[in-house]
Amino acid sequence: MKGIFMKITKGKIILFIIVVYFLVFAIININKEKTMNDEILDKVIIVKDGKLNSKNEGKIVLVSGKIDYDELVTFAELDNLNTIKINRKVEDYQKYHNEKTNKNEFKWVERLIPLNGDSYLDNITSEEVISNIKIGDYDLDSYGLSLIPTDSYYSKQESIFDLTTTGISYERDPWEENLIEGDVRLTYKYYDIKKYPNMSILAIQKGNTFIPYQYDKKTSFYQVFSKKVDTKEKLRKELKENVKNTTKGKFLFIIMILGVGIFFIVDNKKR
Repeated sequence: MKGIFMKITKGKIILFIIVVYFLVFAIININKEKTMNDEILDKVIIVKDGKLNSKNEGKIVLVSGKIDYDELVTFAELDNLNTIKINRKVEDYQKYHNEKTNKNEFKWVERLIPLNGDSYLDNITSEEVISNIKIGDYDLDSYGLSLIPTDSYYSKQESIFDLTTTGISYERDPWEENLIEGDVRLTYKYYDIKKYPNMSILAIQKGNTFIPYQYDKKTSFYQVFSKKVDTKEKLRKELKENVKNTTKGKFLFIIMILGVGIFFIVDNKKR
């Protein structure tokens, strides 16, 4: 193994250049994020009470407050969930022909259009439902709504109301035992408003809603926090956490590139 890495080869030079390129790119982007965060902290206006002020028009605001909504969203087949946003994923257990093995096999396939059938289960598809949300005097726009995390899962076995069928499952990670062709799997992911009743928005004030803060031609910023972030100190902590996550993600990517490159170099040497 030692001899493989002592000798400089074309593959090693290419791998070195690729790793250095991504490393430099990562450092530049991380430093840019830090600089942008400093600018945001310098310019941001804290709106604790959620009261709209025309003097803040076009400025970076941090609006924090309790979530207000038109109605709690739900699907007909669900028990009442205390949520403002929910994703339903519908999957069918289908047969397909594997060209590599030349055998018929089965897999879960997401259903995006209704099936031709009479039952209620045949007509439901994957879908997202969301409520209109207000934070104080502000309306959350469609882009802000898309940023709200849905990290809670609804799980219930056997049946939801009167929906029952052989093999149907309502779990996040259902047991895949005794499955037959035509079985259905429903997964629900939602925003838990009981757990996160407060929300904070960091963006540019535009009328009574928000638009992204354009830092440069390629970088814009608009953040939704599922918590009360109502001081510069709390915001600084959240932005530092963002940088930390960005750094971790980029360096894990570089390590992956390095690992894959080393694998191919060693494999090529063995061949």
